[in-house]
Amino acid sequence: MAKYKHSDIENGQGLFLTVNLKEQLLPGTFEHMLNDLIGKRIDISVFDKNYKNDETGAKAIPPSVLIKLIIYGYSKGIKSSRKLSELCARNIIAKALAEGMEPHWTTIADFISSNSEIFREIFVKVLAYCAGLKLIGGETFAIDGLRLPSNASISLSGTKKELEKRLELYQRMAEKHITKHKSQDERGELDSVSEERYQTRQKKLNRQIEKIDGFLENMEKKAGKKGKEIKSNVTDNESAMIKTGSGFIQGYIGLAVSDKRNQIIVSADAAGNTNEGEYLAQMLDDTLRNMKDVDVKPAEGKKRIMMGDGNYYSEENLKACQDMNIEAIIPDNYARRGVDTIGEKRYEVVDFKYCEEGNYYECPNGKKLEYKRINMLSGREGKLYQANVKDCRICPLSARCIKSKKEIRKIDNGRKIFITHSNEPGSLCAVMREKLKTVEYQDHYSYRIQIVEPVFANIKHCKGLNRFTLRGKNKVSGQWNLFCIVHNLWKCLKGYNESMGYT
Repeated sequence: MAKYKHSDIENGQGLFLTVNLKEQLLPGTFEHMLNDLIGKRIDISVFDKNYKNDETGAKAIPPSVLIKLIIYGYSKGIKSSRKLSELCARNIIAKALAEGMEPHWTTIADFISSNSEIFREIFVKVLAYCAGLKLIGGETFAIDGLRLPSNASISLSGTKKELEKRLELYQRMAEKHITKHKSQDERGELDSVSEERYQTRQKKLNRQIEKIDGFLENMEKKAGKKGKEIKSNVTDNESAMIKTGSGFIQGYIGLAVSDKRNQIIVSADAAGNTNEGEYLAQMLDDTLRNMKDVDVKPAEGKKRIMMGDGNYYSEENLKACQDMNIEAIIPDNYARRGVDTIGEKRYEVVDFKYCEEGNYYECPNGKKLEYKRINMLSGREGKLYQANVKDCRICPLSARCIKSKKEIRKIDNGRKIFITHSNEPGSLCAVMREKLKTVEYQDHYSYRIQIVEPVFANIKHCKGLNRFTLRGKNKVSGQWNLFCIVHNLWKCLKGYNESMGYT
């Protein structure tokens, strides 16, 4: 029978190897580019101001090591500081990027949570590198938001009244638990397992009671857009309860402005608000400032274009775009308005024609809606116009004008329309609606999805950002900027390899 050499590798035997860490970062890979850019081509000396150990104190882990490790981990979907620390011990690529160092997870966590403002500066420096590779067009942009949960408990959300009720509930539960424990003790039914279970349960209840009680002592009610109180959150009051396609989450909206040429993110911030449209002016200002900082200008004679969905449609936002000399292409919510049972679009305010002489509106059936009064609706002031009830009862178009058949059978008031400043004839919103009826503007707007949606698909599904791990808007914004840096650096890989002759 043949004789073969025996190996213990299958039994898990390790080997002592001589490893050159630098050689593990192969030219042409993202890791090699990351190691070459951070601290060399992309200056990160701004972190130095955080350190006061030039004369006394222990030597610190270099910021270049930490940020390279974090960007590499985030690019692999690893967000936990503990797992990033473990990566340095188990992953040869991470060990090479960390230059053989193994930072403790608390060092990594503190670095991420305490440098939000600096991450914004690094974001702009990475943007400048993208501009140097001619990846930014600087003419056409699209804005949107990615809704993600954060490190906040949705079960600890509520109005002041709701939180007070929850506090009372926990207090009753704690009292009931104590009473039950005393009763068992008197009957001699307690054992070590029951005692341990009681202590664990009681500690948890006491923590919840202390949290809610402490929060209520200094709580300031949060007012929504309509002036009504909205839910606060005990664990992170800067976050918001946000509606998504799969239900409600407690978290933030990661806002991003993407450039048309290569889907480079040119501006990023986090919003702890359900209405992302309120942040358009801020994001516009940030975009223009960043474009100036990285020296990217539109072609001479061309106007910059900003596209957004219906969430950003408002008179205020269109005015902000106008003031900044930006061509806005933002449709109203009627662009996708509902249809009736036979597939025809329902009539909305935009389908009614205003007649200045006589101050009335004309419905699609040619009937008058007379001016009634100034009215308030959802916190907004506007003019109320109403049709004659007799006209609505015999109208052949009522199925497309009244919401349901039940309402049609019981028409006791004529059709009403509410006219605010944003849907008055001559307003910027009215002008935008007319523009979007043209083929030119429809063609422009058709690019919005392919400019910004792939950005969120890459960050959420390819890079694994399914939640923010921090609390507080400033810290969450810093983490969002880090993920946007990861996205932009991956976009640089092809241009970097070409410039270095690796392709």
